[in-house]
Order: sequence, then structure tokens, then C-alpha cells
Amino acid sequence: MKVIFALCVMLLALSVAAAQHHNDITISHTLIGSWTDSHTGECFSQYDVTITNKCNSARVCSLCIGTDATCRLRDNNAIWNVVRLSNGDITLPANQTINAGASYTFGYIVHGTAVPTLCVKSVNFC
Repeated sequence: MKVIFALCVMLLALSVAAAQHHNDITISHTLIGSWTDSHTGECFSQYDVTITNKCNSARVCSLCIGTDATCRLRDNNAIWNVVRLSNGDITLPANQTINAGASYTFGYIVHGTAVPTLCVKSVNFC
């Protein structure tokens, strides 16, 4: 019973620590431009997305960013400098880190003019 209790306490501490680390990461969008495709009449917008590591003592070794239905890419080639997983999540490229206090930028082109919703699902510091 003591082992189970100790394990529960440890898992709770890890989840609290992970939640606090999410506060060390910010995601901001910069609109590069919007246009309407003359053939289809569809509107598209290009955004630069900046991920900032506000932790002053550790670099980001891996990061998973969640998306929702607002992140409708123009096509499979309309995202760069990140890896898009089959479930729609976004991760850093292999061997890419973000130093303490530094930022990393990627870009994409989406349908419409609304800023897509992105959220930090997980982050690992090293």
C-alpha cells in the first residue's frame, strides 16, 4: 500500500511539474499576408509562428504542439520548419532544440483569415 501511495505522489508531482513547464513556453502568430485564390475563390493566410522558451535555465529538447479544426493547412506542403504528425500535432524537427530564453520560428499557410488555435501538449527540457 505504501508503494502505491508513493507512486501516486510521484505521478502527481510530475504532472504538476509538467503543467508548470507549459507556462515556460509561449506561442505567437504573425500574419505575413492573406489572399484570395483567383481560380477557386478560397481565402488563404500565411503565418509565422514563434515558439519562445521563457525558461532561463534549460533548453527545450522536444515539444509537442496540439492543433484543432482551426488549423486547416492549404495542402501537405503548406507547413515548414516543423514536423506535422498524422494526428495533426506539430513537433520540432529531429535534433532541433530551443535554448533557454531563445525562440524558434516555423510557418504555415491555412484556409481563411482566422488565427489557428495551437496549444503546448508536452515539453521536455534538458
